[in-house]
Amino acid sequence: MNTLGLLDPHLQAVVQAAENGATLQRIVVVCGSTVYVGIPTSTSTFIGTNVSAFATEIVKDVGGWKMPRHEKEAIATQQASDLMEMLSPGDSLPTLEVLTLCPAQVIPSGMTSYEVPAVRVNLYQVDAWWVAPFLEHPAKFRGGGVGVSF
Repeated sequence: MNTLGLLDPHLQAVVQAAENGATLQRIVVVCGSTVYVGIPTSTSTFIGTNVSAFATEIVKDVGGWKMPRHEKEAIATQQASDLMEMLSPGDSLPTLEVLTLCPAQVIPSGMTSYEVPAVRVNLYQVDAWWVAPFLEHPAKFRGGGVGVSF
């Protein structure tokens, strides 16, 4: 974890480019033992993506409502927007000390990984990052365990 309180100006430039609407490539960010992989994007995209994801879930929940699909979607979108309004600051201005990835994978060490619509990573938590292409080498697990016989 970045304990010096210094932010990498190159990573801040990635955040600024994303907030300005640039189309960027996949980035990998390491924070402690957790790896985040995703496409840098803007704060407004984060909000819009979450509204859409919430609306999709709400439509599933209201499946039994007897009304046309477009009305269900309109109600779900409004409820999702209301929810995001409660979760987000009123102005929703870009925060240049937070990297938004959308879509993203969250990969905690030794645990279940998650595919999420969007995630935000505080730049002060970043230990390492890269944008260049890379090869993935899956962890090798060797058989093991305890055998007990009587």
